[in-house]
Amino acid sequence: MRRLRFPFAIALVAVIVVGVIYWLRTRPHEVPTPFVTQGRLQVYALDVGQGDSELIISPEGKSVLIDAGPPQAGDEVVSALKKRDVKSLDLVVATHPHSDHIGGMRAVIENVEVKNFLDSGQVYASNEYERLLRVIKEKKIKFIEAKKGMKFDLGSGVSLETLNPQGDGQWITKVRAGGSVENANSVVMRLTYGNFSMLFTGDAETETEQLMIRSGEPLRAQVLKVGHHGSRYATSAKFLEAVAPEVAVISSGADNRYGHPAQVTLDRLQKAGVKIYRTDLNGEIAIVSDGNKFEVHAARQPVHVALRSGSAGVLACLLPAVALLSMVGGRGRLRSRGRRL
Repeated sequence: MRRLRFPFAIALVAVIVVGVIYWLRTRPHEVPTPFVTQGRLQVYALDVGQGDSELIISPEGKSVLIDAGPPQAGDEVVSALKKRDVKSLDLVVATHPHSDHIGGMRAVIENVEVKNFLDSGQVYASNEYERLLRVIKEKKIKFIEAKKGMKFDLGSGVSLETLNPQGDGQWITKVRAGGSVENANSVVMRLTYGNFSMLFTGDAETETEQLMIRSGEPLRAQVLKVGHHGSRYATSAKFLEAVAPEVAVISSGADNRYGHPAQVTLDRLQKAGVKIYRTDLNGEIAIVSDGNKFEVHAARQPVHVALRSGSAGVLACLLPAVALLSMVGGRGRLRSRGRRL
């Protein structure tokens, strides 16, 4: 029996530690600190799992939705629009026709008025994409094929400019082995408001980044929506140098099967001194700007941040375990009121 006591204590400590981590992951998250939106530009990276969706609301109330996540995220996107009283969208953008970007679009179109639909214009055979095109036609929504140089005025000096694709049939056709032509021809857009700018890259590949750098596109931006969920095949060092972002936003699902975001991409961002926010860790991410300064507000903090904070609750849970282990290590056995167990 005496030989079993030390392993039992170790197991008990392990259970307590696992329990604390589970509590941190599943406890109700604190309500984010309120922030001023009136008269300011708002950008939301919506938490849609392994997919992409960003909502832009200008100071005048004009709204743009870039992508709508996978099919199961449709209701979540609609809910996010209603939460912000968005009854109509001035522009909806499908960066490319993959399901994790357009899957939730039909739910949006069926619940919210859409005035214009900007599409990469790529020919792509999938049931999801074909159904989406049918709904757009049925709703008589203006369909626009994206082309480099297109600008969309959102009022109050807020503007969206298309940087990719080139248009007029000038597609990127050569990509790395295993790469995606659809990703490489993603719609890339740059949002500007006074001295603030943000770059939306869809699932752009390294080839897309190289083309935009060579073309001399205006890439500088304080905030970068990282391409392809943080894949290792995007967000190259040269591209980061050209964009020079202060903040990077990565949209990815927790424990996704692709391993997004890749550690090599995170390392490149950290080496460049970029502050990283991730929807899998931070939930919905809001960026607000008055045209000069900008703020980033995350719905939650990741678990490793909570653990580093040294909260009294965590210490209260761990101290008994530490004391227990000390007793075992120091005396070789556990005692209770002088009675051997």
